[in-house]
Amino acid sequence: MGKPRVTILYVALTLLLAYPLSFHPGSRALPGDPDTDLFMWTLAWDTHALVRTPLSLFDANIYHPQRLTLAYSENLIGSAFFAAPVLWLTDSPLLALNFVALLSVVLCGLGAYVLARRLGLGQPAAILCGLIFAFSPSRFFRIGQLHLTTVQWIPFCLAALHAYLESGRRRDLWLAAALFTLQALTSGHGAVFLLVAVLGLASYRVVLGQPLAITRRVRDLGVPGALLLLPSALILIPYRLVQVEVGLRRSLVDWAPNPGSFLASPARLQQYLLSFFPDARINEDALAFLFPGYLPILLAVVALGWRGVGRSSDPRAKLARHWRRIALLLEVVILASLAAAVAVSLWGPIRPRIGDTLPFSMRNAQRAWLWLAVVAMLRIVLVRRAPLDFSGRLRRGLESLRRWPDAHRRNAVAFYGLLTLVAVLLAAPQPIGIWPLVYWLPGMNFIRGPSRFMILATLSLAVLAAFGFERLTARLAPARRRGAATIVGALLLAEFAVVPLPSRAYGVDIPAVDRWLDGQPKPFVMAEVPVTTSERLQSTYMLHSMAHWQKTIHGYSGIRAPLHEELYAQLRSFPDEPSLQALARVGVDWIVVHTDWYGPDEWERAEERLGSYPGWLTLAHDDGTGRVYALKRQPPGLEP
Repeated sequence: MGKPRVTILYVALTLLLAYPLSFHPGSRALPGDPDTDLFMWTLAWDTHALVRTPLSLFDANIYHPQRLTLAYSENLIGSAFFAAPVLWLTDSPLLALNFVALLSVVLCGLGAYVLARRLGLGQPAAILCGLIFAFSPSRFFRIGQLHLTTVQWIPFCLAALHAYLESGRRRDLWLAAALFTLQALTSGHGAVFLLVAVLGLASYRVVLGQPLAITRRVRDLGVPGALLLLPSALILIPYRLVQVEVGLRRSLVDWAPNPGSFLASPARLQQYLLSFFPDARINEDALAFLFPGYLPILLAVVALGWRGVGRSSDPRAKLARHWRRIALLLEVVILASLAAAVAVSLWGPIRPRIGDTLPFSMRNAQRAWLWLAVVAMLRIVLVRRAPLDFSGRLRRGLESLRRWPDAHRRNAVAFYGLLTLVAVLLAAPQPIGIWPLVYWLPGMNFIRGPSRFMILATLSLAVLAAFGFERLTARLAPARRRGAATIVGALLLAEFAVVPLPSRAYGVDIPAVDRWLDGQPKPFVMAEVPVTTSERLQSTYMLHSMAHWQKTIHGYSGIRAPLHEELYAQLRSFPDEPSLQALARVGVDWIVVHTDWYGPDEWERAEERLGSYPGWLTLAHDDGTGRVYALKRQPPGLEP
């Protein structure tokens, strides 16, 4: 099965597991308001600005008069390259959004497949690797969060980087640089995940003896590589400016998911199993779905615990190895017991604590020495089966330690096992979570919730699971290995599936009153009323602005400036003197009044007040469902 067939497989599975969204992408949406509106607007703005005003891309039309407002959240530029043709052909932002989201699932599967093949795995194992990364609940059910589902370039970039480290070919490094930039343009979260993986891989290789060779790496990167990385560096500038000017950064308040989130999954099988523990309320109380699945974990454990098939199959040799391991374990216990007994005898009881937890307590010195004697006797009993060859064992241990770096430098299982551990520790709550220790690092405080690092953990786990399958089926004939992969793949899909995928009918309806503004002289600044505390209303007004792409005071994003918090509060009483002054002060030219969005009594009062300010407002358009008023630039009573 070549790459085209593998791609077709992932396309077919995406269509199946994302049903009915995959069959009705132009009329259905995943739950996520008002984020769904934000993603649709962002893709449409990128498409509009990249063609017409590329140098002002980050000066988006929302939150006037603030600047660089595209940097208030993910810019999604990389996804806009795929959304643009859909928008040009169909003018449907919802179809464009769903196309990008569903495409990311296919590319995640294909990317993990390419990474597994680069690591030397056979095709059946590689297909399973892609299947896990694409459809594991901890990643697949982020599909409604476009900036988190579009992490598809991470495995492609890691595959190119592995190729460069093995071959030293410059073109592989250039490809890795291009893919890193593409990921940075597609998802800032994905760029942080990828940076952790890249730095981890480089550190792993260097610690195990591979020369750092900075001069050679820089020379290999060269001018082409630097130019390929340049866009990822340039997009950091507006985000840094926004951090300074508006304070865009995430706090440590409520940063940790509850422990139950790591067992939570909307998959049917997991829901069934959790139903046997109704008091646990795992899914009900979860802050995120972070459980990657039982079978991927089981296969990963097999990979990490595998001892290989090259060892002697002689039963006596196997038994001797087992006795030596038991003896070694007893010797370690003896040393620990001796240290504890001496400590209790000299300094008194030992009662270590981890937070409020007391793992163990050792108070009586006599019991400590008695325990030491019992363990020592057990070791003496095993002398005939495992002699006390301390000097020989030390010599062999030192020799093994000397050879260990060379033997494990290219050990993908070891590296991806460590990467899984790091990602889980970043995502985990206290007392084991390490997020508060690294939160201050550049780029990290861009992450809204560290639990999202489980996406990186899922990729690492997929690689480990593929190695586990490969090792379990190493002695099977190719046909049987393919059959085993088919069975395992079916079991994985049965474990992951939620069909039909929860979705809802949805559409983008821009009122005619907003479209009328597109025919007016430009540029202009506009506002819309009514204004309430609903974030969904703000995101709806963002979608309305797509009719003309002129500046609007409205916005919904990752942050809101204090100016707009105050402005929206004043607009709740529109029209009155303070709200009109506030609008004039920020340079609003047109005010769209959605008359059909008011309650009957509410509209009567608003209409009466609208007629009370002839010096401020001039009715310019009325289509029965909405009105457009021109706001005078020099209204009476406005303080300079």
